[in-house]
Amino acid sequence: MANPLANVDESVLVTVGGRWLRALTEGSKEIVVLVDADGALQFISAGSAAEDLLGWSTAELETTTTEQLIHPEDEPRVMTAFRNLAIEAGSRETVDYRVKHKTGGWVRVQSTGINRLDDPLIGAIVVHTRERHGSEAPSSGIHPVTNLPDRNAFVHTVSDAVARTRADASYGFSVLLVDIDNMKMLVGNYGQEVVDEVLVQMSQRLGGSIKAADTLAQLESGEFAVLLDGLRDRVHASRVADKIQKALALRYRVKDQQITVAAIVGIATSERKYENPEQVIRDAALATNRARGPGKRRRAVFQTQMRVEDARYMQILAGMHTALQANQFRLHYQPIVSLSTRTLAGFEALIRWVHPEQGMIMPVSFIPVAEETGLIVPIGNWVLNEACRQMAAWTREHGQKLYISVNLSTKQFVEEDISAQIEAAIRDSGVDPAQLKLEITESAVLENQDGAAMALNRIKQHGVKVSLDDFGTGYSSFSYLHQLPYDTLKIDRSFVSRIGDAGENSEIIHAIIVLAHNLRMDVVAEGVETATQATQLKNMWCEYAQGNYFAKPMEAEAAAALIKATPQW
Repeated sequence: MANPLANVDESVLVTVGGRWLRALTEGSKEIVVLVDADGALQFISAGSAAEDLLGWSTAELETTTTEQLIHPEDEPRVMTAFRNLAIEAGSRETVDYRVKHKTGGWVRVQSTGINRLDDPLIGAIVVHTRERHGSEAPSSGIHPVTNLPDRNAFVHTVSDAVARTRADASYGFSVLLVDIDNMKMLVGNYGQEVVDEVLVQMSQRLGGSIKAADTLAQLESGEFAVLLDGLRDRVHASRVADKIQKALALRYRVKDQQITVAAIVGIATSERKYENPEQVIRDAALATNRARGPGKRRRAVFQTQMRVEDARYMQILAGMHTALQANQFRLHYQPIVSLSTRTLAGFEALIRWVHPEQGMIMPVSFIPVAEETGLIVPIGNWVLNEACRQMAAWTREHGQKLYISVNLSTKQFVEEDISAQIEAAIRDSGVDPAQLKLEITESAVLENQDGAAMALNRIKQHGVKVSLDDFGTGYSSFSYLHQLPYDTLKIDRSFVSRIGDAGENSEIIHAIIVLAHNLRMDVVAEGVETATQATQLKNMWCEYAQGNYFAKPMEAEAAAALIKATPQW
C-alpha cells in the first residue's frame, strides 16, 4: 500500500504535526517532551502542566538545563536510563527522581520514555513526566523472582551503612554491583521462565559466596548487588568479587539445558567518604562500565578518574548517534595481497569517524563504547551495507573479482536477524556473495559456543565466506576449529611482528599455517611491515597478507585508483 503522506510537503507535515501535538497535550496533567538522540529538546507540551507541577512556565523550561532541574543525587541514574533508552528503537524506560520546583523545593516525579527515533512521523524520544504521589503503593521490598531484597530495600541498607561510617570511624563497607552479561540474549535464546530459574540459582551461589552479615539484593532482572559489611579494603573486596565470578561462571542446568553466563563486577568502598547511598551505587555502576569490554578483567574498583571518563563516554555515545544520522562515518580500505602473485586480491573495510570539529577519529576511540552499549549493531550494519555497495560498484567499473572483508562484532554475530541483514546487504548492493568475506573473532565464537556452528552455517547459506579473525590472541582452542565452517584463518599481527630476518620466531606461524591447510582453510597474515616478513610468509605457504609494507588503509577514491593501476608488489 502506498504511503498516503509520501507526496505531502514536509514543511506542511511539520506545521500540522506541531499543532496536533500542542492540541493533544494542552489539557494533559503530564509534561510531554520530545528530544533527539543527543537529548536536545524538540518539543515541550503547552498548557499548565509544567507550571502546576514545577512552577516553571513552558518558555522557562525550554531554556533550563537538566543539571539545573534534576537533583544531583538522581542525575546519574536518570542519565543511565536515557543512555539505555537511546540505544534501541522501540525501547521503554521508567525512572523516579526529584526535580527542582521554581520556589526552591524538590518535587518527586516519574518519567517514562519511549524511543520513537525510527518512526518517520515522530523521529524522537517521547518522555511523559508526572508527579510521583506519596500515596502510591510502595515497593514490597522483595524481588518477585528471587525473593531477595529489591533496589529500594538495598538503598535503605546502604544508607544505614553510610550513616554508620559517619558515626564510627572504624567501620567500613564495600558495595559490589554484579551485572549479568548478555541478559537479553539469554532471554531470547532460552525464554524468560528458564532465565528466571537461572537467576534463582545465581542468587543461591551468590549467597554462598558472602558472609551471613553481608546483604545480597536483586536490583534489576540481570543485576545483583552485595553490601560487604565491615569490609572497606579494596583488595579484599576484589577477592570476594573474584570468588563471586568463579561461582557464577559454573554451568547451570535447567530443563535439560546447559547454560553458561558471565558476570561483570563493579566495586565501590567506603575508603572514600560518601554522603548518601546513591553516590555509592553510582560509583559502583561506573566501575562496572569500566570492567566491560574485550580483554578486560571483568571487574573493577571505582577510581575518581572514572567520573571524568564517564562524561567523555556519554559525549562519545551522543556523538555516535549524531554521526549515524549525519553520515559522518567513512570506510577506508586496506589492500590484501596474494603472496604467490604479489597482486591485489581484495580489501578489508575499516571504519573511520570524520567528526565536524575533531576531524578524523580512529576506531580505538569509539568502537569500545559502541560495543558496550550495543550501538555497534547499527554501525556494523552500516559498514556491511556500505562495503558491499562499494565492492559492487568497483566490480562494475573495473571488472575485477576482488573480495571485501567486513568485521562482524560479537553483538552482531548473536543478533537473531544477522542472516537477514547479510541477505539484504547482498540483495540491495548487487554484490556477488562470493566476493564478501565476514571476519569473526575467536572470542565472539567461544562466548557463544552452543549456537556458533548453527549461526555460521546460516550465514554461509548466502554464499559468503567466513574468516576467523585475530587467531592466537584469545583462547586459541584448536579443538573447536574442525567443528566450525571457516574458509580463512587470519594470523594476528602480534605473531607476524616477531619474524626475524633469518626466519627466527616463525615456528608458531608455520604450525598455524599447516593446521589451517589441513582443515582446508587459506591463511591471511596481517601487520606485514617488511619485505623480509612477506618473503618468509610466502616461503611458509601463507596465501595472503596485508600491512603497511604493501599499503596503508586508504579512502575509496585511492582504492579505486589502485584497482585501476593493477599494481604488483
